Amino acid sequence: MFREGDPNMLRMLLRRLLLIPLTLILRPRVTGVENVPESGPFIIAANHLSFFDSIFIALLTPRPLYFIGKQGWLDMPGLKGRLQGLFFRSVGMITVDNTSGSATVAGLETSLRIMGEGHGVGVHIEGTRSPDGRLYKGNTGTAWIALRSGAPVIPCGLVGTERVHPAGAKRLYVARFEAHFGAPMTFPEHSGCESDRRTRRAVTNRITQEISALSGQEYVDTYAATVKSRAASAAGPQGG
Repeated sequence: MFREGDPNMLRMLLRRLLLIPLTLILRPRVTGVENVPESGPFIIAANHLSFFDSIFIALLTPRPLYFIGKQGWLDMPGLKGRLQGLFFRSVGMITVDNTSGSATVAGLETSLRIMGEGHGVGVHIEGTRSPDGRLYKGNTGTAWIALRSGAPVIPCGLVGTERVHPAGAKRLYVARFEAHFGAPMTFPEHSGCESDRRTRRAVTNRITQEISALSGQEYVDTYAATVKSRAASAAGPQGG
């Protein structure tokens, strides 16, 4: 969770150190970074193909970005899990516990507070990685933050990051990927309507359409988490 006294110097150092190998080795093709505002709060809403997507976006965005992530990313067991948790805490990840409605709201409120201080917030609108490379139905939390704050939403379409780190892989692969940042989106006509479910859905769909145009993905009007749950149920228990 974001805390007062966040170590901004450490964030800047990590970004500079990691950006060098990212640009020299993976050589990402990046367009539209000029769409990120030079000052004031903003939201980057992206698709999700790889575990490292949030890191790639945070490194490529010209301003500091606090990404919304699952609480479970901080609670992984073993040495790798502890190092992973240390890294995400050091870069100021906003944790959201999706198992509890009140905890999810708390994460969204934290995002608002961060933007109130003039910072940017990043979110994967699908809520989880795509199971097959297609773009799935967006969660409406992004719309809630956008409507409540009035901050511009920068859609971001990632292409090919799953080749850098396929699902279940234990290492990164050298593969070029793309990151396309779209024009800022604002919704002044819906100001103050964040509590209206239909408005949140309409705004979410508009953002998702822009992400699809940037990433070139086929859109599926189903939640990715639902597809994953169905696949797990069909697979059944493993072993005896």
